[in-house]
Amino acid sequence: MSAPERVVAVDRLSWVQFRDRVASGAIVIVPVGALEQHGHHLPLGVDAILATEIAERVARRVDGIVAPTIAYGYKSQPRTGGGDAFPGTTGLDAATLVSLVRDVLRQFGRHGASRLAVVDGHYENELFLTEAIELALRDLRAEGIDDVRVVKLRYFEEVPDTTIELLWPDGYPGMALEHAALMETSMMLHVAPETVRLAEAPPAGPGSFPPYDTFPPDPAVAPASGALSPPDRATAAFGEHLFEVFVDLVAGSLEREFR
Repeated sequence: MSAPERVVAVDRLSWVQFRDRVASGAIVIVPVGALEQHGHHLPLGVDAILATEIAERVARRVDGIVAPTIAYGYKSQPRTGGGDAFPGTTGLDAATLVSLVRDVLRQFGRHGASRLAVVDGHYENELFLTEAIELALRDLRAEGIDDVRVVKLRYFEEVPDTTIELLWPDGYPGMALEHAALMETSMMLHVAPETVRLAEAPPAGPGSFPPYDTFPPDPAVAPASGALSPPDRATAAFGEHLFEVFVDLVAGSLEREFR
């Protein structure tokens, strides 16, 4: 009989197990997503679902543990997520997101976790997560805890040329326009196919946006479907490939920085 798989979810550990795992050097991974529209064909929770799955797969590679996902992110923007005019899209103010992540990281640091990682699955979160990390580390240093190190990255930070050639032979639209498009749809087909309704995705070309933002945002700027590029070529096989690429990216980054 094979040994049971090691638990990676923080909320499934006792406090004693948590203490012992971080004392042995386990990396505590905090996935951060969003509740945001992803077209007619994908669920609102895509960013959280994918960030969580990436974090769990990475944790098994690097002997890490995964904190409960922060499932709300910064407000969706028209040029990268369609905007919050789409029903169900529920974003946080910047100060709220910063305070939430700051508190979580600070508490883990106080309880002995010296190696932390924030895995971001939502384009708009980036700088607010940076602010939260810097403030948490400042708080910890003020308390005399100065051995905590944090790695922050979006799991989709780098897309290799070989992957671009495979998935986008007619041209890569760029990550900002990959919202609810080929990449996310393929990954969801791989990990949660029951949530994908590809037949309901209307055909559309890549979104076309002005090189500036207006406030209040004009909801008519985003494609009416909410998908910023066509998802029609998405497949579960593409999704499996993307998971392999992105898990390698995140795990390799953590192994390098926490070596």
